[in-house]
Amino acid sequence: MKKALCFLLGFSLVFCLTACQKETPAPEKPVSEKKLPDAVTENDPAKEQAVRPGLFWEMGIAPVEYEMDWTVEGTAETYVLELTDPKYQGRAGGSEGNRAAAGWLAEQFSRVGLQKLPTLGSWKQTYQTTVTAVLPGEAFLVSPDGEETELKLGEDWVFRASPDAVDLTAPLSTDYALYSDGKAVWDAEADPKNASRKLCLITGDVSRGMPYTNANGTPSRILVTEAVYEQLKKDGYQIHLQLPDAVDEEGSAENVVGFLPGKDPTKAVVLGANFDGPGQCGPLLMPGAYNNASGVAALVQTAAWLAQAEELPCDVIFAAFNTEDNRQNGFVALSDHIEEQYTQIRMVNLKCIGWRGQPITVYGVNSEAALRGSLAGGLGLQYADRDIASGGGAFDKETMSSVTLFQDACLSDPNITSTLNTIYDTADNLDFDMLDDIAKRLAAWVIERGDEPLTSYVVYW
Repeated sequence: MKKALCFLLGFSLVFCLTACQKETPAPEKPVSEKKLPDAVTENDPAKEQAVRPGLFWEMGIAPVEYEMDWTVEGTAETYVLELTDPKYQGRAGGSEGNRAAAGWLAEQFSRVGLQKLPTLGSWKQTYQTTVTAVLPGEAFLVSPDGEETELKLGEDWVFRASPDAVDLTAPLSTDYALYSDGKAVWDAEADPKNASRKLCLITGDVSRGMPYTNANGTPSRILVTEAVYEQLKKDGYQIHLQLPDAVDEEGSAENVVGFLPGKDPTKAVVLGANFDGPGQCGPLLMPGAYNNASGVAALVQTAAWLAQAEELPCDVIFAAFNTEDNRQNGFVALSDHIEEQYTQIRMVNLKCIGWRGQPITVYGVNSEAALRGSLAGGLGLQYADRDIASGGGAFDKETMSSVTLFQDACLSDPNITSTLNTIYDTADNLDFDMLDDIAKRLAAWVIERGDEPLTSYVVYW
């Protein structure tokens, strides 16, 4: 086994141990940050590898040992089942269901023993953001003699709204001249290589759903059943579309924020998870269990554990972030609010972490490797030296560091990716024991290592 070089950094002294081939344990000096040679670029495969957790332990980053001898009420399953209840309408940002979910989360923060963040004086942080206002549209199959047959939303078709309203009766075509003149709907099935048109049609399993919330500029994709598509391919048949305007409007949203004071009030750990979800498309509900009721459930469980601790090393802020799918404005709002209150802020974002049989990986950006290493080694998770959303850069300021606990399979496993933002993202896919376990270990990490300096470890391999 090839031992890594370990460096102990003091104010001005650097001690170096020469790497060699041995089977003896690695020195017990804390190391947790990967350092790449200057020649390694952002696209180099060396940066793509996930390092097994044992590497950190062999190099001196031992698992968290803090034992919590108390119990908590409630489980991750309880919170996931509540958040995926149809009464919350999929928790889409700006919806009534989203606001109702925020109210319920505030009740949970209070119930488990959290305090209101003193500088807010409320469980909720209201901030301005943009909200995409979209109403269900209508579609009709038009026969050669002009007879219209209504297509049922959620049974015959679903759609993703475009930035512009649509009122069009047109055939399917791959004739760009007709399409550009607004006289045809682009047939993406016939020409999938050019399926980036503003108004295009695809076919597939309509029952899975297709959320109609969108970022500005997203093509308006009309998803129809195979039966409808086969009819539209016949000579003389057209589709009549009446799609609403998906215009971004100024509005407000709410983070739900809790607080526990710690021994060192100049440092803070922020534990967060976005609670907004994909919402509904007509009668189809996208429950958003994995994305991201799983992360919120672990967040509330972690709060329940920490609320009973005798002493915390530093302040701990708990944030159920909102509007994650809209430029992560909820992350930005809290980051800006607390920036001047602390000399050090370490944020751990919980995102899509409960799928059965899948390992959890610690992600961040290059400047956050110290925090990634501490969590990977301390919690026994995989490590990745590549970026993934961890607050949209909101917590990447000079005095801050942020990471995301995330499952790789969310992006790579077709069996999982195919469920995201569909009716099949349900609680049945989740391992609740995993969520309860990661919550308890994360709480122990906060108690044992929450006040570590941002540059506490340096790792070379």
